[in-house]
Amino acid sequence: MKKPVFFLMVLCVLTLILATNFVATAASFEGDASYLFGLSGTKSRGFAAHARVNVMDAIFVDGSFLSTNTKVDPEEAEAKALSRNLLSVGALYRTVNDPDLDVFVGAGFQRLNSKEGDAEAVIGQGIYGKFGFRFLPMPELLLTADLTYAPRYKEQDAAIWSSLITARATVAYEFFDGFGIQGTIKHYKASQTSAVSDTLVGGGVSFRF
Repeated sequence: MKKPVFFLMVLCVLTLILATNFVATAASFEGDASYLFGLSGTKSRGFAAHARVNVMDAIFVDGSFLSTNTKVDPEEAEAKALSRNLLSVGALYRTVNDPDLDVFVGAGFQRLNSKEGDAEAVIGQGIYGKFGFRFLPMPELLLTADLTYAPRYKEQDAAIWSSLITARATVAYEFFDGFGIQGTIKHYKASQTSAVSDTLVGGGVSFRF
């Protein structure tokens, strides 16, 4: 347990350092970092980080990272640890820019690395399209949601193409200027293999500059 908490602290510090470097050239920077737990008996847990940098008037660079591990019961002799890393990087265009609502569309690249026990890691990747929004029902409260879909997702050595869908919803409450706490639910699923899916929920910190 100490190792995950330490990793989350390091991730937050690194993200804040990157934000400080970006702020001189970017109009805005916002992101969040979370510690998540798997639902539906998956026993997975791990970390997620999301960031969005405004590089031009309505153009944003967008990225996210998810890393999870499955808890193994020592009494289950055949149980194998499962670790997954999901990385996405892309660009967004803001189609709606109202005081209380932003709507985004974009595209990017996703890569999912899955490793079970001592077996060789299985890597899948593809190009995705994305739709998302951020809504401020009140000055201190921010609702964020996005959906990505990669119609041409393929695992290494696989004979056919499949698809990968990811979704996220976050509720953040800002109690300091530019800093707050948030709760997140995140889901991903590859159509080719039903086992390559998970739904996680948790919380952490949010920040903007």
